[in-house]
Amino acid sequence: MRKKTATATALLTGALLLTGCGSGDAGEATAPPQQDDSVAPESSSLTADLALPVEGYIFSEAEIGQLTRAMSSLARSCMKEAGFTYRPETAQSPDIGVMDRRYGIANSHTAQTYGYHFPTPEAGRESGAASLSEAGRVALAGKPLADGTLDPDGGCIGEAKQRLAGSDAEFGPDDAARKLNMESYARSQKDPRVLAVFRAWSACMAEKGYRYDSPMEAIDDPAFAGDKAASTEISTARADVGCKKKTGLVRTWFDVESAWQRTEIEKNAETFEEIKRHKTDQLKRAAVELGESD
Repeated sequence: MRKKTATATALLTGALLLTGCGSGDAGEATAPPQQDDSVAPESSSLTADLALPVEGYIFSEAEIGQLTRAMSSLARSCMKEAGFTYRPETAQSPDIGVMDRRYGIANSHTAQTYGYHFPTPEAGRESGAASLSEAGRVALAGKPLADGTLDPDGGCIGEAKQRLAGSDAEFGPDDAARKLNMESYARSQKDPRVLAVFRAWSACMAEKGYRYDSPMEAIDDPAFAGDKAASTEISTARADVGCKKKTGLVRTWFDVESAWQRTEIEKNAETFEEIKRHKTDQLKRAAVELGESD
């Protein structure tokens, strides 16, 4: 899997929308995702104790898994009633924490083992949607869209999403929370304090023989575009994490982004309270569907 900085929004979009199309990373409704050792031990991560304010309004990796499994369970029941056997994709995505890749690689264990790459997901069986007949695919996701792809909001998938979201509500994270999550990340990169620590990090990397102006430039180096991390990539990633630790880059960047997020959330307190309630409601419905409620 190609290396990239991950955000909560990206993880949620990938896990839920791709699952809706039958080719994503959802597990069976009765089989929760297994813990991967890619981000262990926590002591090796510079972000282990960090949580952005917006995380209370979007979905964590574990919450994505719960919501996705519930959606798969509902869709499977719906398909059974329609006369089709539907088995969601069983491949598991690596258990990468939201903060672990937000500011580039920040985990010495991951750097040593994978360089800038994500661990390769365990292979699963053929996609449930791919094995269906044309009639089955229509039942799963409604009539194909104009480009021929399945509609993530149609058919049994759409019905499952609506059941979990509630009437006339949006499935998954609210647009305002998604927007804040993305905007704060983009804005923080232009903050003078973050730019200053980028320069300090770059100088540290130069001392080790690596020439990059920012952590994003390192993680996107075309030399590291192969399927697996070579020794040069691993040594670069290790130096990257070391320089982040030495310069305090992660903490500085996190503090700047957190302050901006808190300000925006406070300015729109009523909206974000409603977003949090909707998130909680969706997770409660998912827990009921999976038999995990109290």
